[in-house]
Parts: sequence; structure tokens; C-alpha cells
Amino acid sequence: MTAILLVSHGTFSKAMLETAEMILGPQSQAAAVGLAPSQSPEDLKAEIRRAIERLSGSDLLILTDVTSGTPASTITALSREYSFRHLTGINLPLLIEALISRQFVPLKDLTASLMQNAASTFVDVDEMMCRGQESDDLADDF
Repeated sequence: MTAILLVSHGTFSKAMLETAEMILGPQSQAAAVGLAPSQSPEDLKAEIRRAIERLSGSDLLILTDVTSGTPASTITALSREYSFRHLTGINLPLLIEALISRQFVPLKDLTASLMQNAASTFVDVDEMMCRGQESDDLADDF
């Protein structure tokens, strides 16, 4: 099973993992680390190292919140020391997909699937409702 580490600014990653666990139940081999306002990048790096070492022994997928932020930059720097896959721009639907699929899908296929499905997790509800209304209008004509 692929281990998953979430890294973000503030408490975002911890809240996302807690929310996913509310939906899916407790998750083993999953952890979250957040950069507190009072933390230095070096403090964050040390905390991430501890989390990576706790999750070692299996494939590791690290998911970060913002592409050019300190959490993602810190993970990129750590990629010289550790073996893992890193995706950024995480959201709850992708996290849930990752947590469900990681038991059955190899890491390479898991990351490919997440990347393929990423765009579908961001939906313009107004546009979707307008399209639904147009379909309803057409149905009323018959």
C-alpha cells in the first residue's frame, strides 16, 4: 500500500486528512504536516523528515497545497534525499481517490490517475446548472 503524506500551509493538510477520515474511516500509513506561522522552513523540513521516516517501508506519495509555496519547495529539496512521488495542488476529491486507490494501484499508476482526474475535481456549478436547465427546457418541449 502506498503511504500518503500531506504537507501544507497552516492546518489545511491536517483538516483535509481528518475530513477524508470522516468519510472513509481511519487511514493507516497517512500523515499530515502543516507549516505554522511561527515555524521556519528548517523547522518544517525537520518535521517532514520525521514524517517520511515514520512512513518509510512502502511507496510514498507526498501531496502539497501550492506549487511554489514553502511546503512544496521543502518537499522538492527533500527529493534529493528520499524516494517519493510529489504532486501539488491537492484537493479533497483527489485525496479521497488517492486513499481509496492506494491499496490496489501501484504508485506510478496512482499518480497518473490523479493527474488525469485533477481537472474534473474543479467544477463550475453555475455552468453545470445552466446546462441542466437547458436539458430540462428541451424535455419540456416534448
